[in-house]
Amino acid sequence: MNGKKIAIFGGSFDPPHLGHIAVMKKALDRLDIDKLIVVPAYISPFKKGHSAPPELRLKWLRAVTSFDPRIEVSDYEIRKEGKSYTVDTVAHFKRFFDTIYLIIGADNLETLSQWHRYRDLDRMVRWVVATRAGTPVPETFIRLDVDMPVSSTQLRERIDPKWIPEPIREEVVRYYTEHANN
Repeated sequence: MNGKKIAIFGGSFDPPHLGHIAVMKKALDRLDIDKLIVVPAYISPFKKGHSAPPELRLKWLRAVTSFDPRIEVSDYEIRKEGKSYTVDTVAHFKRFFDTIYLIIGADNLETLSQWHRYRDLDRMVRWVVATRAGTPVPETFIRLDVDMPVSSTQLRERIDPKWIPEPIREEVVRYYTEHANN
């Protein structure tokens, strides 16, 4: 082990939006980490699939995270294919790093105990929660006060360019407009 501390921020990122960027910036500012690893899921265990293919979501994330060299976009879950279980991803990175902060959205708190091998995961990470309006965050979690009124689900249902990061805005709007209701 190298003594380095990382934070992992996983998700579908379907599409990546300014709320995700706000979480990344807040994590880099608030957490004592050497690196932030952003991990797009191949397929989330809680979803039947994604609108945008994994390679496209990966490309978009790489385009919008170049603002800070401490951010690494990992293709680990995409290369593995199949369902992406957070515990497996954390175990993979635990081989290289001593301390792992795991960033989740407050909307995940209600179902957290149902995550695959939750107890094992709980022993491996320090939990970090990005706030969402109206969702209480227990004191045992590190809080990232973000509260951005946007979600990927909302954007897939009705794309709003103002929430899409500039470097990918045109391509994302075109993609979701062409693939609406598919």
